[in-house]
Amino acid sequence: MGQKVSGLTNKVTRSVSSLFSHSEETQESSLATQRATPFVYKRTSSMFFDEEGDLAHEFYEEVFDAGHSRMKRQYKNLRPQGEVELPYPKLHPDLPIVMCELEAIR
Repeated sequence: MGQKVSGLTNKVTRSVSSLFSHSEETQESSLATQRATPFVYKRTSSMFFDEEGDLAHEFYEEVFDAGHSRMKRQYKNLRPQGEVELPYPKLHPDLPIVMCELEAIR
């Protein structure tokens, strides 16, 4: 098991260090580098579209029961928004690299 983890770390470390190198690369190797980037540019949205095209996290409708009104959550006829671009890139949460080491505070 240790070999798999260290092998994975070596591959990720090499691909991360190649992102910041200034050497000229062929088009093929630059495409391979883009696939191994530690950054996330898109995420799956948690919002939905309803029948009218409105966008929200949850939809409710007003229901009248025996003189009382209550709000009932809608589950039908909702479409997920899909992937959304992030305003700025974030680091992937599974990145196995120590980004910063701090000394202990005394």
